[in-house]
Amino acid sequence: MMVPGHDVQRELTSEARLFAQKVARSIIEIESNVNNIADVVVLLDVLGYNKEQVMKYGFDDLFDLAKYIYDFVDAYEDRGKSKEDYIRTFTIPIDGLSHRIAESIGLLFPWLGSLVLLFLTGVSLWMAWGLPQQISTALVVGVFLGLVVSEGLVQIFAKLFTFYHEQTNIGEMKRLIKKQYLLSSIILACAVGSLYAYSIFSHIPFELVTISSIATVTISLHRISYMVIFALKKLVHLILAYSAAFATIISVFFMASALIPDTTFRYFVALGSAFAILTVFAVYHNVKTMSLKPTSKTISLDAPHFYKPRALTDKTLKSKFTVQVWESLPNLLFGVFYFVVMFSDRVISWSYNALKINGLALPMGFNSVYHMGADLALSVLIPASVIQYVMTVPIFKQLNNMSVIYKVPEIDKIYQFIQKIYRKVVTVTILASVIAALVVNFVIPLLPAYHGASQDSMSILHIASVGNIFLSIFSANSMFAMLLNRVKPLAIMTIASAIVVSVGGIILGRFGLEYITLSYLASAALLAICSTLYVKKVFKNAPSIFFARYI
Repeated sequence: MMVPGHDVQRELTSEARLFAQKVARSIIEIESNVNNIADVVVLLDVLGYNKEQVMKYGFDDLFDLAKYIYDFVDAYEDRGKSKEDYIRTFTIPIDGLSHRIAESIGLLFPWLGSLVLLFLTGVSLWMAWGLPQQISTALVVGVFLGLVVSEGLVQIFAKLFTFYHEQTNIGEMKRLIKKQYLLSSIILACAVGSLYAYSIFSHIPFELVTISSIATVTISLHRISYMVIFALKKLVHLILAYSAAFATIISVFFMASALIPDTTFRYFVALGSAFAILTVFAVYHNVKTMSLKPTSKTISLDAPHFYKPRALTDKTLKSKFTVQVWESLPNLLFGVFYFVVMFSDRVISWSYNALKINGLALPMGFNSVYHMGADLALSVLIPASVIQYVMTVPIFKQLNNMSVIYKVPEIDKIYQFIQKIYRKVVTVTILASVIAALVVNFVIPLLPAYHGASQDSMSILHIASVGNIFLSIFSANSMFAMLLNRVKPLAIMTIASAIVVSVGGIILGRFGLEYITLSYLASAALLAICSTLYVKKVFKNAPSIFFARYI
């Protein structure tokens, strides 16, 4: 009687058995751990065997030979390996602490460099000092609009690009870059068109709108073009690019005063020079990616052996972009409204600082008093961001390795691991942000650059720094929510918080600038509380979600 799952003992010639043993040895030489019959079939094809060849030795086809070999192929494996060594072939190596710290600082370098300039000058984060107020206003309006326009796009395309890069899907990587620039061009055209349309109805001077439009386009294109560099984590080039750009701004603005006496023109020349330097690095990496060829070097060395593709090509199936955008829409909304939460209070402060130019009233004016306090408070986010990155970036790899060791009935161990990491991240985040807030509030204002700061700026600094402590907590919670692919609730939270800071700031701003910051504090606290409650709720099913989605 035949036992289910087993073949009837076949009669093979000694020549056929020797052939099968030779093939088994060849398979083990190129793949030390064979997991299933399908792996053997693929390897037979890679080795060049075909149906005609195996039929000469009494096998029906490649699958028939694979079934026969699979029963004894493990006999040719290296028996010197321990169980730990065997399991290690299925796991992904985790970067060391020093590497993760360096990586986090590299990725945050643009913000770090900007804050250093802020500390040294004691003025706006975007270095809009010495300029006529209407010029500063037009410039920073463009910067803010460019940040909002580009953030959602960067969120979408960075996620998709990283996904396809890990798959070594070169064809889709190239197509994605083209789609990114096409969609970005359409959105930027609409944004610039809206600026000029608004200027017509509001009678804003054409030259001011042009400054805003140029700032919008340049900051957007810069962030969009750097998506590839950030996604590939080209840290050395990031640091070199921004270091050269910051050095160029300072040197051109301060050292070219004799050559270019006009302060405004010299400032824009400095910005243009810095943008040109940044663009060189962006063009290099975008062109390099578009000319990428499928070779073995493109295979990720971090992936377990059974994930590595045996053949590569850039002629892959085209994805449906409308589906990609729809599925990534929560990421776009989250990115856009997170920036609205962070910066809308500044825009509101401008509305309480109206300008008059040649008898023409402008609806808003750059408010350096508010920016000096609010921008300086952003430094509270930096230490917590570095710590969060260092502690959370290896989680995917750690969970992958745990899924190799533990089975589904041992799911509680993964739950305990996630809970433990979460508590550590939130605890250290609170400590780091509180310490940073204390330093910013009591040490930084002692610098000579801040001796002339107004009391309103200091009050705004105190309130905004507390708000950024809450924002750091939300940032930690959002990382764990994204780990479980729960982006939609984060988008809803940021939209609600953006409404709170916008409506609250407009109402409270009538009582003083520092009251606008109270709306920022309230919106950040709302994000921290809601995200904490949500993460605690979703964590109850975290292991099941992880196993269902990633295993």
